[in-house]
Amino acid sequence: MKPMKPEFNQDTPVQFLKSVGPARARALSRLGIETVGDLLCHYPRRYFDRSSAVPIRGLQSGQDVTVHGEILTASERRTRTGGSLLTVTLGDDTGVLFCVWFNQKFLLKQFRSGRKMMVSGVVQMHGGRAQVAHPDFEVFETGGKDDDSSPGLHTGRMVPVYGLTSGVGQYWLRGLVHQALTKMEDLHVDPLPDYLRAAHGFPDRRAALENIHFPPDKPGLEAARDRLVYEELFTIQILMALRRDSRRGQSGVILNKPGDLTTRLVGDLPFNLTAAQRRVLKEILADMRSGRSMHRLLQGDVGSGKTLVALIAALFVIEQGHQALIMAPTEVLARQHGKTLTGLCEPLGIGVETLTGSTSAADRRAILAGVAAGEIDLLVGTHAVIQENVRIPRLALAVVDEQHRFGVRQRGRPASGSGDPVHVLVMSATPIPRSLSLTLYGDLDLSLIDELPAGRQPITTRIVREKDEDGVWDACRRELKAGRQAYIIYPVIEETEGQDLKAATVEFERLRDDVFSGHKVALLHGRMKGKDKGAVMAAFSDGDTRVLVATTVVEVGVDVPNATAMVIHNPERFGLAQLHQLRGRIGRGKHQSHCWLLCDRYLAEESFGRIRFFSENTDGFALAEEDLRLRGPGDAWGIRQHGAPGFRLANPLRDVKLVRSCQDDARELLERDPGLDGPDGRVVRLGLKIAFGKFMPLQAG
Repeated sequence: MKPMKPEFNQDTPVQFLKSVGPARARALSRLGIETVGDLLCHYPRRYFDRSSAVPIRGLQSGQDVTVHGEILTASERRTRTGGSLLTVTLGDDTGVLFCVWFNQKFLLKQFRSGRKMMVSGVVQMHGGRAQVAHPDFEVFETGGKDDDSSPGLHTGRMVPVYGLTSGVGQYWLRGLVHQALTKMEDLHVDPLPDYLRAAHGFPDRRAALENIHFPPDKPGLEAARDRLVYEELFTIQILMALRRDSRRGQSGVILNKPGDLTTRLVGDLPFNLTAAQRRVLKEILADMRSGRSMHRLLQGDVGSGKTLVALIAALFVIEQGHQALIMAPTEVLARQHGKTLTGLCEPLGIGVETLTGSTSAADRRAILAGVAAGEIDLLVGTHAVIQENVRIPRLALAVVDEQHRFGVRQRGRPASGSGDPVHVLVMSATPIPRSLSLTLYGDLDLSLIDELPAGRQPITTRIVREKDEDGVWDACRRELKAGRQAYIIYPVIEETEGQDLKAATVEFERLRDDVFSGHKVALLHGRMKGKDKGAVMAAFSDGDTRVLVATTVVEVGVDVPNATAMVIHNPERFGLAQLHQLRGRIGRGKHQSHCWLLCDRYLAEESFGRIRFFSENTDGFALAEEDLRLRGPGDAWGIRQHGAPGFRLANPLRDVKLVRSCQDDARELLERDPGLDGPDGRVVRLGLKIAFGKFMPLQAG
């Protein structure tokens, strides 16, 4: 007897679609596609307008065009700087267009002479020749067993272009999306009530999904996009409001005025707190004295002193007989926090321990016993500190550092041994634009440290072509000779086929044996064991290691005031916010610091403009706004990593009008139906359950 097929809905595993075998299911999972719902929310990143391809003859510089032609030649050569230049000549009946890609020689095998190809991009004129650099392209396939889609999906219309991975092609993925849309007919649950769709003139969800993937025209695409963006924003606004309202009734541990510990710590510091630190401390302590459970987001630029604020808040609860927890996203940061906080707390008689995934079994048992017995006042660690077997009976404050790296589930997980709500302080050194923070963190109160400690000197940042890197190494050696230290950052750990990127493991040997011979050079990357990473970082913090060759494992929280030089290879591979975090590892002491951005000479115009913007700006919020404008929020909420959708289309900076509209609509609905028990509320509740389900602390359904 054949097994019954499961009901076909958005929770159906994607392998139940025709042509998806185990290998392709694994490939789709790399794109975050596990279910049919994931597939339908894998929206196109752009479109080819194949209804209006233009002839090559007459192309003008600056035009954004789509051209259809035949591949005439394809070749790849090395450049003088060691990179690669891939050139494809595309011809039609009117002329020839040159398409170029820098450092992407792995594409060459796709460009066989005689094949038809469509390219889209901005035209540039070089020596009277029309050229497009790094165009979006598609080489036409000829059908076959893997192409079960309608030919009408690929020609004569606005054609979707999806993000891909190895083993997933455009033709096949288009056909798969079309198949899912067809099978999902009449099974789409619409999370927007009828009155909201009517008020905004939105199509229903079925039509919106169909038109976002296969738009009939540009107005149809815009209408579909607006509806789906609104749906994302509205759902999150409702969720944040429900979380916020549910917490209003939660009683927290009642605390009193600061006592001896906080006074002694602040008095013993070799510097004064900034006015901004004092202001946010006043807000935090007021929360913890209110009798309600605190849920506050503390934002502050790199080096602004958030960790010290967190320690003072922790001492405030410890001196009243309670315990505190500080959680960091990486072992490197957790161990650094543990070392720093132990040094500050030991003179006060406060017990501090650090617990990470690499803590030995014997040490782990001892730490857990000490925490459970109340002998350890402050526990520092990674997510290991919130496992089920970690019991903190008198926990009153949980601090979550760099919270965007944990995700929403871990954000709300810390609880005391008795299960009573604890005060929660989440911190972020990644500047979050106000438009985004109001959307993503609407359930939290916001505190902002908008002032750096006195005496900090601005970091000089320069863009340098790789052919001029010898001058950069000379400058770094001068810093080392003066007694300072340096970071050398690479985007990848190891060299891989198809990527012309310098890798940390390979370059480490050259830097150690040649560039910085005579100085101790160490390597740090994410694949190293926790203890090894800790030992490398400790040697660098102590000054024994002078040059640290690393990947982005040092992006968050690493604090070595004596480090004054940083070289970042291939900065175009990082987002602006990530570059800002990396640069924030220097400039933390009294000496002038310098950052060099080593770029390949063949950066695309957009990439170079972004890097130039970074080099000219040190304001984290200005950089965050620009990053949001250019790249969108992505998985800023930290949900998608756990299998539920985050922002797929919405960008609160670009979609500010829709943000305001959905905030008003969410407020009006909840005022009218706070329990979401009415007909409209039940529709929204079902939508919340579909979007976030088991990932959120929401009683829905």
